Amino acid sequence: MLISHIIVSQQSLDSDDAYDIIMSNIDSLNEAFNRYLDYDDVSVAALQSYHVDYYLAQVENGGFSQFVYNTRWDGKIVGWVRDGLIAMQAKKHAALFEKSAAILNQFTPEQLAQYLEGEYFGENHQRDSLSQFDDAFYSLNEREDLIEINHQWLKKHPQLKVLDEAEIADYLDQAATKIPNLEQRVEAAKKNQPRYFKIIQALCAAVEQDLDEVTMGDPSHEYQGEQILAWHFLTEQGHFYMLDLGDKAQMYQGESKELVVEIDLAPLELTGE
Repeated sequence: MLISHIIVSQQSLDSDDAYDIIMSNIDSLNEAFNRYLDYDDVSVAALQSYHVDYYLAQVENGGFSQFVYNTRWDGKIVGWVRDGLIAMQAKKHAALFEKSAAILNQFTPEQLAQYLEGEYFGENHQRDSLSQFDDAFYSLNEREDLIEINHQWLKKHPQLKVLDEAEIADYLDQAATKIPNLEQRVEAAKKNQPRYFKIIQALCAAVEQDLDEVTMGDPSHEYQGEQILAWHFLTEQGHFYMLDLGDKAQMYQGESKELVVEIDLAPLELTGE
């Protein structure tokens, strides 16, 4: 493991906003991944905080069914959420997560594959069955706020390493120099970039902005009367989202929803993805 600590800024620790320390950990991990460190190189506790927050964002946006759909029910992600809730002593949230997860045990492998590969919207009995505890989640989170629980857990964690914001980049740069197979990782990352990521990078290049991070996929976005998957991302100029329309892609400003740029996808190497 190249980074055994949870890296956050002093500014986030001193902040009155409970989410700032969670976001600082997220930013540090994303910056580490941008330097080609991988999951095995960073703190498991940092990953647990990161993915518990991702779970919260997904369920608040579209319910447990959206979390399952967007994560493909990936075993590592599920494990980090499950173990993170337990580590944070969020016992009621952990129990509710297991109740929702138990619904998937009733799916055959074929049914799960059909759900993950099928259309999320429209008539979808599997999606609806996965949503049966959503109201219980929202009610529980009003009483036991996962942001506050995550915040308190991070502040008191023995692995916490607090640096000035200006020092974090240097710390991560130093960790990246210890990657034994850096060239292979760089090549593999370029080869395995998903379609949505390549499109977002192309959109950012078109408007001369630098991509900071992709934050989430929202399958409930409405476009011309239909629901479509929107990928949200951040640049140095703020929050945006992307719509992949097949032969072209559009970039919108996140808050105003104004079109920023549209590009033709034909020149991009997206075949087979």
